[in-house]
Amino acid sequence: MCVVALAHRVHPDWPLILIGNRDEFHERPAAPLAEWTDGGGIVAGRDLQAGGTWLGVHRPSGRAVVVTNVRGAIPDPAKDSRGALVVDMLRGEGRFADPTAADLDRFNAFNLFAADGTARLLTNRPQPLIATLADGIHALANEPIDSPCPRAERLRAALAAVVEAGADPEGLLDTLTAEGDPALFLLGDVYGTRASTLVAVSAAGDVHMVERRYVGGGRPAGTTVLDFRIG
Repeated sequence: MCVVALAHRVHPDWPLILIGNRDEFHERPAAPLAEWTDGGGIVAGRDLQAGGTWLGVHRPSGRAVVVTNVRGAIPDPAKDSRGALVVDMLRGEGRFADPTAADLDRFNAFNLFAADGTARLLTNRPQPLIATLADGIHALANEPIDSPCPRAERLRAALAAVVEAGADPEGLLDTLTAEGDPALFLLGDVYGTRASTLVAVSAAGDVHMVERRYVGGGRPAGTTVLDFRIG
């Protein structure tokens, strides 16, 4: 997921909204959004190469986590999987269920939002950081958090407009594919946007998730819509 925005406790109907695009090599295999069959309660797409995920919700608790890579950093195959970090944090179990700042350099460069009653930012670029976020609207992309990022700002502004209007956040999925400068949607045949995903959680604990998938050149490859209740 290379550009993502979070609205935390500011929309009148949806106190948690996550919206974003996952950019990845098209040849990297992935399973569509679904509830995983291992009994762990994760609802997410799945990276079939490393086994983790980039964005998901833990159905029993309502915990939501999303990760981006950081552009320009050379991946080290000896590092732990960022997708596994997301899985541990979603489940609240495992080695990295509640990571410390000292743990973050075990992973290749990343930015991460986690929301479970409070919202947190985790990153290891430019240095390891775990920070509690104020209620509001926040955005990340594949840039170090101390660098200006027009893609993140464009998506943050779009989410802010939805919040201010009290509107249905599902319309943001069209924003993720709309033309504009800077582009939120990458059309490459080798590397590009693979999925646009929305997570919206109501005050009553109802969760609405939508994943629109794409193949090379931005061609649609299917949509999954899931509605469920936390717990």
